[in-house]
Amino acid sequence: MPHQSKEAAPVTTRTPAKHYRLRAAVGILAVLALISLALEFGFDTPPLPTGILVTIQLAAVVVYVYSRVFTVATACNRLMALRSCWLDGVLLIGAAAFLIIELERPGTPVLKVSALYVGTIQVVILLRLIAAGIQLNLLLSQSRLHPTRVLAVTFISLILLGGLALSLPRATHEHVHDGADFSIPRHLLNCLFTATSATCVTGLVVYDTGGDFTLFGQVIILVLIQAGGLGIMIFGSALSLLVGKRMSLRHSLVLQDAISHRTLGQLRTMVVVIVVSTFAIEGLATVMMYPMWHGSMTPAMRLFHSVFHSVSAFCNAGFALQADSLIPYRRAWQVYGCVMPLIVLGGLGFPVLYDLWQSALARFRRHGSRRVGASLQPIFGPPHRLTLHTKLVVTTTVILIILPTPFFVAFETPPSAGESSSGGMALSDNTIADASIPGRFADSLFYAITCRTAGFNTVAMDTQSMSPPSHLLSGLLMFVGGSPASTAGGIKTVGLAVLILGVWSTLKGREKVEAFDRTIPDTTVRRAAVIVLVMMGLISAVTLAICFTEQVSLREAAFESASACGTVGLSTGLTPDLTLAGRTIIMAAMFAGRLGPLTVLIALAGGSVAGRYEYPSEQVGIG
Repeated sequence: MPHQSKEAAPVTTRTPAKHYRLRAAVGILAVLALISLALEFGFDTPPLPTGILVTIQLAAVVVYVYSRVFTVATACNRLMALRSCWLDGVLLIGAAAFLIIELERPGTPVLKVSALYVGTIQVVILLRLIAAGIQLNLLLSQSRLHPTRVLAVTFISLILLGGLALSLPRATHEHVHDGADFSIPRHLLNCLFTATSATCVTGLVVYDTGGDFTLFGQVIILVLIQAGGLGIMIFGSALSLLVGKRMSLRHSLVLQDAISHRTLGQLRTMVVVIVVSTFAIEGLATVMMYPMWHGSMTPAMRLFHSVFHSVSAFCNAGFALQADSLIPYRRAWQVYGCVMPLIVLGGLGFPVLYDLWQSALARFRRHGSRRVGASLQPIFGPPHRLTLHTKLVVTTTVILIILPTPFFVAFETPPSAGESSSGGMALSDNTIADASIPGRFADSLFYAITCRTAGFNTVAMDTQSMSPPSHLLSGLLMFVGGSPASTAGGIKTVGLAVLILGVWSTLKGREKVEAFDRTIPDTTVRRAAVIVLVMMGLISAVTLAICFTEQVSLREAAFESASACGTVGLSTGLTPDLTLAGRTIIMAAMFAGRLGPLTVLIALAGGSVAGRYEYPSEQVGIG
């Protein structure tokens, strides 16, 4: 008799044909429920009567509850089936308890209870649809589809759904639809552009996030930023762990590549740490940002602004609810004490944060063991050694923050009296040059951090407000980007460090690339070179295409291309004026920049086959 795993028990029923028909009915009703929610909340006046839409939603919930009860009742192992359905039970019991509490309150209007009931049902539907989407993602990762295609399909699906949601009438203000140049195809493209920028955590916008989108649209953008920042694969693995499901080996390998972690046994802990730490950091930042906003805002608006910008900063998205980004809050302490650390933490990458957290815990335990006695050292464990990856990331990040800062200060020194600004020196307001010397250092420090990953700006970025050397240095920093497995793009800090170490080893006449008393494998050096070449080719191709489709200077086209390919989000003001062809090119650049180097790594790691032969060696001339 073949061996059956315990995981197969909950889905094995005594009436499989009826079970499959029921699942098909649940799927159809779930799609109809999603459409009904879009029609109800996406339009000021729903095209169908609200009663019909609510009936569809209630039918979807009733059929889903029946399907779960039927699955448990007909399962060969009911205990395992109940364990797999605990999340559904919590949702339904919580909804029922909420409604009972409202009904028990004296004097509660019947209409209010009905509205609460409908709202609760809608929340349950949304949560179940999210879970179903994540489950579909897990099925894709467990299939024979190449991991590269799994990531691409996942991001494309999220972008399309986000674009359709943003194109709903209620997502944008009326002045957007009443504009003289408004057309449905152009509006759809703009919404798709926004969804791509949010999902790829870039920050380039053609619509003003705070002025053109309603609160409904801003919430959609916020969800896309969070999902794109954490990564759909990490979200899927986290929820699958919560509902008690195991990750397949193939899914673990895909996730392992996505977060650049090489120990399969620690993936479960890693995923939990990623999700918990992300929400904890963003929650703390929300509290710190709350007092920063203008006093004219209501408490609810200030809270939403705090949540939106904390998520955008940690995910290195660069989206802001102000048309001029953070320029109005240029001297607020939260910009330097909250936004700037968020950008750095988000750009370090999850493996580095996890490694640093483990090191901090080990130091705390050692400190505690020294206090209570050296004999307890075995209980608290040995000291934690930082990995080579963490050391390279932290060292390179610190250098890339400190080194460019004085150069920006020097490049943006205001001209002396009587000197013209034809050489590109800034004379307008809201520039680095218009500040005092301490202010210029503060602005330059923030700019050195944000132009590598985030896309926020506290100073004007156009060609009249910033000098050509600063734009060139900005492009180089955007080319480098953040660190592997972070929310940033670019060739990554480790790629730059490995190439520099390779050059240094060549100059020193050493055969191997070494760092921190460790040898870096030759395959890693080759992959770093491939990523650099791919990114250079991508930026060059996008720059050439933008120069062809737009009437702009090479300086503006190159800056925009580097920002899109590096998923940074800074712009000289070119993005809103792009033609339809230009917007399509930038959309493709953002998508390729988000998946490009990562896709190359996964493709090289997952699809390579070691050769069983070797050709004779022959020298070639270089340089």
